[in-house]
Amino acid sequence: MLLRCLFSLLLVSTVLHGQPSVRDVVQDFAGTQELRNAVIAVDVRDVNTGRQLAGHNAERACIPASTQKLITTAAAMDLLGPDHRFRTWLVANGPIEGGTLRGNLVIVGGGDPTLGSSLMEGVASLDEVVQTWVDKVRAAGITRISGAVVGDGSYYTTDGAGRGWSWADLGNYYGAGTYGLNVNENAYYLSFSQRQREGATPPILDTEPKVPGLVFVNELTSGPRGSGDRAYIFGAPFNYRQYVRGTIPVGTGRFRIRGSIPDPALLAAQLLDRKLEASGVDVVQPPASDQTVGSGPYGNGKVLDERRSPPLSEIVDRTNLTSNNLYAETLLREMNKARGNTDLASTDIVIDWLESRGVKTEGVRLLDGSGLSARNFFPPSAMTTLLVDRSGSDRWRESIPLAGRTGSLRRVLRGTVAEGRVQGKSGTIDAVRAYAGYVDRPDGRRLAYSIAVNNHTLRGSRLNELIYGLMRDLCTASL
Repeated sequence: MLLRCLFSLLLVSTVLHGQPSVRDVVQDFAGTQELRNAVIAVDVRDVNTGRQLAGHNAERACIPASTQKLITTAAAMDLLGPDHRFRTWLVANGPIEGGTLRGNLVIVGGGDPTLGSSLMEGVASLDEVVQTWVDKVRAAGITRISGAVVGDGSYYTTDGAGRGWSWADLGNYYGAGTYGLNVNENAYYLSFSQRQREGATPPILDTEPKVPGLVFVNELTSGPRGSGDRAYIFGAPFNYRQYVRGTIPVGTGRFRIRGSIPDPALLAAQLLDRKLEASGVDVVQPPASDQTVGSGPYGNGKVLDERRSPPLSEIVDRTNLTSNNLYAETLLREMNKARGNTDLASTDIVIDWLESRGVKTEGVRLLDGSGLSARNFFPPSAMTTLLVDRSGSDRWRESIPLAGRTGSLRRVLRGTVAEGRVQGKSGTIDAVRAYAGYVDRPDGRRLAYSIAVNNHTLRGSRLNELIYGLMRDLCTASL
């Protein structure tokens, strides 16, 4: 009791000597002259009590961008479970007689977003996966396939891209849709040979992996030295004619950007077909997908290989730490699939889950699972209510970037009181910047916060400075 009284006196003394309160630092941020034309909404709550400590437009619905992934991943951890895994099968769909598979060799997707990923730790690379499949085929004694190698992505529908996504996003890696069969995070690298004169068109060199049939209309130009990647690929799912626009910097080397694979199931079949032929296995028919030759059932087929994804908890880590849109959209579809819903892209399942957790959904509109759509919106108070509710979910909370340590915040707020104390999931789309997460203060109190800035015209680096300053000040401001 004595220690508690002394601590209370210390807080009073600090306030009297000018230490700003949480309410003060939020109002100072909201009153920033550089943001006077923007929409600013902030909510800060005490996790132990759920009490609002400070707010500015806390009930105003704002575009959340990728902070929305916190909602999708929390729902997935609850509804699917942290140990849920996705599966992929290689099936010989026909009898094997005298070394000949009399039917198709089918890659049956089960929605795994990590299959063949070069960026997800602990999974085999795309080349390793395909080589394993070749080895399994040969081990089964198959030297000839009378049908085709088929990629079956029918586990999910063809509605792979998020609803409301911009045309400018769809052809780029972050706009890759999710399907029943995904490979290499449904992305490829497109390489250019840089030119030394501004305005010159840098020629296309190749793609990795090679995507058969993909044609580019190259409208790219060379920008100033050091200007970075300002190139965009315009193209729709299942469309093999893509337009490349924007700029890459002048230079003398190779410059790479990332695009979205138009039809991942077909590419998986093409890659396996190519490697089978190179290993001496004769495939009579050209590679195909379920869209051209149909899908199962495969009950009479022989399973040559079954692959399992990492557990969902690790997929959630990558979703939030690196803001992976593909993974978030997969989680949304898997939740619907698990509940037997036919509209796998529907967000009703997430809205219903929020309501079950006591989050008021008035003013909440969700079109996708990732936050890439500019027509998602919800008030910061909805996010902080969820953060308070989920604060005890340690495994999920670990997926949120930690200042100075992990994810998108690993180089942020180093050497400050916020290092190792502030967690924040970022959200960025055109004219939108948002953050949401937790603050573990030196006094032992945990805060939940949500910050949204919409319709701003600031440089991203400057706006980040302002937001990071607020996140830092929440660590030490008086309550």
